[in-house]
Parts: sequence; structure tokens; C-alpha cells
Amino acid sequence: MTNANMTDAMVDHHALRRPDDVALVDERGSTTYVQLASDVNAIAYVLSQEGVQAGDRVALYGRNSSFYAVAALAVWKIGAVLVPVNFRFQADEIRHLLNHAEVSVVIAEKEYLPLVESVQRDVASHRTTYTYGSSDASSSPNLALLSNEARGSTVETFPASHDDLHRIMYTSGTTNRPKGVVYTHGMVAFNVLAQTRELGLTAADRILVSSPLYHVAGMDAPGFSALFHGGRMVIMRRFEPKKALRFISEQKITGGIMIQTMLHMLRDVPDDIDVSSLRFLVFGAASGELYREIQDRFPTTNLVQAYGLTEGCSAVTYMDPAHARDKLGTTGSTVPFVDLRIVDDCNNEVVPGVEGEILIRGAKVTPGYWRDPDPAATAIGGGWLRTGDVGMVDQDGFLTITDRKKDMIRSGGENVASQEIERVIYEHPDVLECAAVAAPDEHWGEIPRVFVVTRNAGSVDADGIMEHCRSLLAHYKVPRYIEFLPTLPRNASGKVMKAVLRDMPIEQ
Repeated sequence: MTNANMTDAMVDHHALRRPDDVALVDERGSTTYVQLASDVNAIAYVLSQEGVQAGDRVALYGRNSSFYAVAALAVWKIGAVLVPVNFRFQADEIRHLLNHAEVSVVIAEKEYLPLVESVQRDVASHRTTYTYGSSDASSSPNLALLSNEARGSTVETFPASHDDLHRIMYTSGTTNRPKGVVYTHGMVAFNVLAQTRELGLTAADRILVSSPLYHVAGMDAPGFSALFHGGRMVIMRRFEPKKALRFISEQKITGGIMIQTMLHMLRDVPDDIDVSSLRFLVFGAASGELYREIQDRFPTTNLVQAYGLTEGCSAVTYMDPAHARDKLGTTGSTVPFVDLRIVDDCNNEVVPGVEGEILIRGAKVTPGYWRDPDPAATAIGGGWLRTGDVGMVDQDGFLTITDRKKDMIRSGGENVASQEIERVIYEHPDVLECAAVAAPDEHWGEIPRVFVVTRNAGSVDADGIMEHCRSLLAHYKVPRYIEFLPTLPRNASGKVMKAVLRDMPIEQ
């Protein structure tokens, strides 16, 4: 069996060849490759002693740090399946995720431990919760301390096949509950190969990780790909524009990815910091004005527009330097190992220049969703996956994103399903009907806006609805605007006309 587990290639290989080179940097310091190998083996040993085996699901819940990266590598080393947890999730969301993924072990940063401990008794598959990040006394064992005691232990890397599970990435998708996107070891390997060609990654690269590591943008774009080449991951706990520019200057960062919200934030920072080391910067489609402003801020940097999604293990199209000017406004062409087509409502492929839904398939595209009761709902056969995005390709095959499925809200780089917000609001006893849509926002791109019909007029106000949402939803999913209507607009078939709601002026 061919071993597709990338962990040795990212860790032990470089511990032998470049032991003193720096692999990880965070706000607490740096870790060399030989230290990384020791740390990964120690955590892997502790997990193995706990009984964690290949295929077991291990949840990782915390903010960005070197320890987070080490723990992830340790999970993969023993063939277990990583389940990254969005640190913004509230108790109900975490309870569902742990049960849905059938998680047996949770690794939680001390800050988030109380939330995990409050729900773990409701998770039938749960065995153990480890904590890290503080030496304060806790009812849960401290994985950092246990791994220090296990230092010097080694664990054999699990010989994963291309089809073995690597992790489950939860994304809001288009349903009323987050969906678990299945990642295989093969997907990760082919993503590294695609990025190597598209971004020219080498051991000289120092990649800034400013997006959350629970997200595909932090983990895979290019994220851990830097370690495959013997490069460096420079990890920010959270994105702050001034700190990001200082990291770029002090650490001689050569590349990274930034969502559009981050780019907007950079515009307000004085440009007296040296960023000449930055070789490339990946981002999604940006307006001509924003593109020009970012190019002015990073004059020597190759700005790489791309189109990616969790289901595609990050970007599935990249803009190459040769076409950056004449194809400006597109997101480039497909990467190796990915096919893309545009179809109409009848699933017929359309000609160049005509809009339709974007479908993808390939070696770095997910085979499906974890415990999905209706896999046919996301595919049309032949391995094609529906993205839910609308776009078109030109005669040369360059993709332009023109729209999304209208029920999706894209807030600060996060997908927010309107149905998930609606499900929570419907649980309020005074709500008869509700509908969530996207509202434009200069800072976040879009924010949730909700229209509510109450059972009795005046029985609840906007603050009451928001407080209800805050107790059940991550902060970025909580609607910014709550507006009350006597009825929701519906078409002849009874479906709520969200296009009408989106066009209604916002009540300030």
C-alpha cells in the first residue's frame, strides 16, 4: 500500500535534513524542525496511550498557535481523523458537531474548556477531553504537560492510503446545520502538488497564517503546505492589520492568503513598513479599486486572485502572473487535478460567456459529506460536486464569479447559512415566521439581516431576538438587523421571496 500520510514528509524528513531550520513561529517564539518532530511524537504517544487509533475522530478547539499545529500533525501521524472546531461556536453548535462527527477525544485550549465540558456528557462517543494553554489546575488532563513528560518517545506513522480520512471540516454550507466536509490524505497530497506549481513553493518560503486554522484558508491555503517544502509557518493568533504588516517585515514573509475583509483593514494602516519580502498574496475576487489599492500597498508582490472552497481543499482556480493584467477580474484557470464546468438549471453544460452553476471534480475535491443522508443532493453524477456558486468561463477557460446561491451569507470570509439562523429564531416562542438574508456591509462584506413575524404584535423586540441568537449562535451568525413585518412576501407556490426582502431598504 502506498503511504499517502504527509506527516513524515512535513516533519521527520526535515528533522533529519534541516534540523535547526525554523518550522513554526507564533507570538510566543519559534520551533525548529527537530523540536517539531519531538513535539509531534510526544503528543502522538500520549494520544496512542489513551487508545486513540486510526480512524478515531479527534476534535481540536482553540485559536491559532504553534501548539495547535503540532497537535494537528500528531493526530494525523497516528492515522486519526482531525475535526477542527470553530472557536466562535456556542454550546448547541459544539454539541451537534461532536455528536455528528462521533468524536472520541477533544483537545481544547484552556479558554474554551468550560464550554466543551458543559456539553461532553451529551456526546455518547466522548471518552476524554485534554486541555492546553495554561498550567492552572483543571479536571481535564493537560496535554502540553503530558507531552513534556513523554518527550523522547516515538510513534510509527500510520501508513494511510489516498482514500483514508484525514479530517472533517465543518462548514455552514446551505443547510440548517453545519456539514462535515470529508478530507482524505490523497486530497491533501494533491493540494500540496497543485500549490507547489501555482505558487512556486520552496524551502525559502515563510508563509503567514493569519486566517483561523480551523478554516481551510488557514490550514490549506497554503498553510501546512509550507512544511512539506521545509519552509516556515508564521502563525498569528488573530488577524490584526498592524501586527500582520509587522510580522511580514520582521519575519521576511514571502506569501500568504488574506480574505477581502483583511485587505480592507490594511488600507487604514500607515504604509511605512517594509513589505518587500512578500512574493505572493492570494485573495478572492476583488473590485478594481481594491485591487489597485492593494497593489499600491504591496508594489513588488504578485497578487494572486483565486477561487476556492472547503470542498475543494482550498483554491481550485488561480490567476497566473502572465494573465494577471489582461484577465483582471477573473479568478484564473483551474489547478492541476481539478476539472470545472458550468451548467444550467437542467445540468446541461453551457458555452463560454454564459452564466451557470459551477461544478467541480478531481483528486483534491471532497468525495462527500460526513454522514450525509442525501449525497445525491450535492452531486449530479460522474463525480461532479455542486458548489452552489454561479459563474462563467471565457473562451480561454478563465473563471469569473458572478453570484452565489442567494440564501448564503458571506460574512468576513465565513459562510453563514440563512437556514441555520432561521432554525434558531424559530425556536423563540414568540416567533411565527422568519427569513434571513444578506445585508451589505463595508467592513465584513455581508452581515445577516432577519425579517420576523411575531405571534402577537409587540410580544418581543429586536433586542430579545438578538439575545436569543447570541445564546445559540456564533457571534458572526447573529443578525445585525432585526425587522418586523405583518407577513412575509410569498410567491404563488408559497415560497418566501427573499429577493424582495433583500431589496427592501434597511431600517436604521
